[in-house]
Amino acid sequence: MKSVKLALQIAAVYIGTIVGAGFASGQEVYQFFGQYGRWSAVGICAATCLFAWWGYHLLALGANWSAASFRDVTASALPRWLARGVDVMIIAMLLGTTTAMLAGTGALFREQLHAPYALGVICAMAVASITTAFGVRGLMGANALIVPLLCLFALGLALATLADPAKRWAVFHPHAAHPSVFAALLSAILYAAMNVGLSMGVLVPLGGKLNQERRALRLGAAFGALGLGALLAALTATLFAHAPEAYTYAVPMGRIAALYPRGVTLLFIALLFGEIYSTLVGNLYSLIGERTVTKRRRFGYAALLLLACALFTPFGFRAIVQYGYTAFGWIALWLLVLLTLSRRTLKTR
Repeated sequence: MKSVKLALQIAAVYIGTIVGAGFASGQEVYQFFGQYGRWSAVGICAATCLFAWWGYHLLALGANWSAASFRDVTASALPRWLARGVDVMIIAMLLGTTTAMLAGTGALFREQLHAPYALGVICAMAVASITTAFGVRGLMGANALIVPLLCLFALGLALATLADPAKRWAVFHPHAAHPSVFAALLSAILYAAMNVGLSMGVLVPLGGKLNQERRALRLGAAFGALGLGALLAALTATLFAHAPEAYTYAVPMGRIAALYPRGVTLLFIALLFGEIYSTLVGNLYSLIGERTVTKRRRFGYAALLLLACALFTPFGFRAIVQYGYTAFGWIALWLLVLLTLSRRTLKTR
């Protein structure tokens, strides 16, 4: 029973790290799955399997070395010159997505709450720094409430959609911009690689922290993958029901939520901020790791990293998602294959 409870906590961290603003907004789900119409189901199944396999692989690598950060694994699995290059790429991707999340919070405050852009950035920096100060406990606590609420929200919208006969027909006869099974599979692989690669900094030290709980790690990766697959399916079905009109918006799920009572819209805004927050905390944990043992130092490092990223927020959330995420996917795919096949890679028991 203890291992199952711990596995659910691990799954919540896994889901919360991956599900950020791009996912919750629906834009990321459309770009990687929705635009392939009925073939999106094949892509979602493939991505779910990869989430389970790669997720446990990284957790187990961290557990085998009691790793405090992803650098411990890259240093052990790869030649020194290559490990340094990989570390730089991972750090660059984490800083890029951290900048995107801060910019997303600023845009959310300005567009949805009609508050100053800078206020949103400052609020995100404050709550993320405080949470990061508590290390792995703060990471787990940040996702304990947000992830279940997002699952309920996505499931509720999907069920409301399927209850409408007209929308149900659209779900099972989806609009497809690119009806290609090969493209759908390639997109799913890149999507899984990008997200697992970006969550490496969380999964590896989490496995190192829980290195005596092998069953919980295995179940946690499986539960997390199934949860991600269910969320992808629910959001894709909801997008299908409102296609192609919803695809003209930068935040398709925001447009869909606006069609329901005001309370639903406000809940969506709160969840979107929550997902940005959970991604920020996961990224900061990835960059800082568990070696920084005091809360004051973790808080200080987190604040400095966020301040550095905040300087680049004028580039905007949409630009980073549009141009950076696919590139991150190819880089992460190369990295995960490298770690999986490397002769020096540690055995995953």
